[in-house]
Amino acid sequence: MNEPVRRWGTTTKRTVAMIILVLLALAIYRFRDILPPLVIALLLAFILDPIADFLVARLRFSRGLATSLIFLILIVGMLGVIAAPMTVVPAIQRAVTSVQIDFMRVIDDTGAFLDRPLEIRGYSLDLSKVFDEISAMLRAFVKSVAQGTLDVVLNLASGAFWLLIILMVAFYLVKDADRFIGQLDDLAPPGYRDDFVRIRRQITDVWNAFLRGQLLLGGVMILITTVVCTAIGLPYAVVMGLIAGVMEFVPNVGPIIALVPAALVALFQGSSFLPLSNLWFAALVVGLYVVIQQVEGNLLVPRILGRSLNLHPLVVLIGIIGGGSLAGILGMLLAAPVLATLRVVGRYVFCRLYDRDPFAAPEEEAQPPRPGLVKRVCVVAWCQLQEQVERRKAKSDSRDREEATDDARPH
Repeated sequence: MNEPVRRWGTTTKRTVAMIILVLLALAIYRFRDILPPLVIALLLAFILDPIADFLVARLRFSRGLATSLIFLILIVGMLGVIAAPMTVVPAIQRAVTSVQIDFMRVIDDTGAFLDRPLEIRGYSLDLSKVFDEISAMLRAFVKSVAQGTLDVVLNLASGAFWLLIILMVAFYLVKDADRFIGQLDDLAPPGYRDDFVRIRRQITDVWNAFLRGQLLLGGVMILITTVVCTAIGLPYAVVMGLIAGVMEFVPNVGPIIALVPAALVALFQGSSFLPLSNLWFAALVVGLYVVIQQVEGNLLVPRILGRSLNLHPLVVLIGIIGGGSLAGILGMLLAAPVLATLRVVGRYVFCRLYDRDPFAAPEEEAQPPRPGLVKRVCVVAWCQLQEQVERRKAKSDSRDREEATDDARPH
């Protein structure tokens, strides 16, 4: 005989829910160091998933083949972006090897020279002790530079490892996207599955709009940077524009990364036609890049991302500042879509609290679109012309009445 299913009471459900939330918060705090790579992998999968859907629907590829092809192209493109700055390495190498200086040998030769007392007008000066202190400082500096170089190599190795992890996680997220979405929808409470699906779709639309805006911003930066670099005669202008556009997805640090190869090319190869020394030309390139980034950060980002997410530019700007203070670079990158996501969830909760339909279309007063500048000028000119015609017509009518009155008078 089957025993009746024992249902949990309200207190038990609340207790279990609180325990799960506490354990989830502890897990997030404990593994907080791996959250940024996972978020980046999720964003990458979100960007590439529509491309995989297109290949499956239109070209009849299997999901695995479409995902593999996309990531193969992505890896080749990343290698191209990484290899592009390497075009200036031969010039740097020639510039460095042209100065044949053995730093440590110079220190030793100088120390041997100063071991002998220096006599000036009968006075003997012993500079060996002073030089010993200076040489010790210089040797310590050289060792610190070597240690710093080792740290850079280790950081590069760590970055390559995390990049591999990001690509692997994103690959499986794209390959099994339908399965993950179905499992996510199954987590919705009974009776709220439809609401959950609709909210998930709204949030998906928000992030799609954000990514479209980010791609538009990257395209604008590619165009601006390429035009500016071409105008001043910087070699590899198209490559520099592509690097600047790709680095738009890395806020704060991305512009600095994009500036480095441009400054190195300017310093070691100079301009193709400007009569400037390489040093002054490099300074010009740095200054122009700073101006471009100021325009991008204060004008383009709030306007493009704000319009794509239907957020006011001031809200986006404040969100970027707050996101940077809370989560650093990743917080600045995700500030705008997170604000738009919170707006979607907040509107749903607000409507449920006041027993309203959370998915009803907002009532907005229909406002006629504001005419453009040319149309406004034409309307004003037409109104003034009509006023002048009416004024002349009134004067003509008045003159005719006066003449008629004069004719009617007895002579």
